[in-house]
Amino acid sequence: MTKIFDDRLIIIPDVHGRRFWRDAVKEHPDGNFIFLGDYLDPYPSEEIEDKEAVQGLRDIIQFKKDHPEKVILLWGNHDLHYLYPDELLGWRYDADNAERNAHLFWDNQELFQIAHETEAGGKRFLFSHAGVSRLWLNYRFPNLKDEDVTAELLNDMVGYPDFMAALGDVSFHRGGGKPFGSMIWADINDQIVETNHLPGVIQVFGHTQLSMPINYEDVLFCLDCRQAFYLDKREGLIHDLTNNEVVKRINELE
Repeated sequence: MTKIFDDRLIIIPDVHGRRFWRDAVKEHPDGNFIFLGDYLDPYPSEEIEDKEAVQGLRDIIQFKKDHPEKVILLWGNHDLHYLYPDELLGWRYDADNAERNAHLFWDNQELFQIAHETEAGGKRFLFSHAGVSRLWLNYRFPNLKDEDVTAELLNDMVGYPDFMAALGDVSFHRGGGKPFGSMIWADINDQIVETNHLPGVIQVFGHTQLSMPINYEDVLFCLDCRQAFYLDKREGLIHDLTNNEVVKRINELE
């Protein structure tokens, strides 16, 4: 008998030391999982200790090692700024433990990637930490055509100086000086600009802290609200784990 979660990709938005991902794994041991990045640097208001966040990352890494074909780990800005502090240093950077954190990521870098894509319900889905901005790509890589943008290409670019420098772009919405943020820094307010959407792809990302998931015109899903979701691979729909479809379609942010 086919197990129900064989056709579901469980999505874990920003962790930041939180435990909700553990509940999702416990409740759905046969699931396929994708983590959207940002494993460390807890929010002070949530009173999560550093040692708890680090142990959580170690457990996530072990989860990936135990199930290499079933678990996808993406990079976030709070991960890459330990690997590339000169280019990507951001907020809540733990300077006291930076060397330890960097070693943890460097020692396991082959387990992580910056993007992932899959087909579901006849539609193409692209996963990243903060969303791939079309205008950011055009600004930084003007010779790159929209149709050439794939997860494979983006993953191959990691480590190249020009790409790593581009990942440091922070938009005005995040207090930076760029018109649009990078795929680890873009704010949801950057992404909802219609001319910024990549054609022919539905994007799924986290990063912007929200109180509820957002489905923007069925082309952008921002899911950073401290809970797990899943993509139904047969229907091409995103639900929370209580099976409620993410249907809040908005034309502008409130």
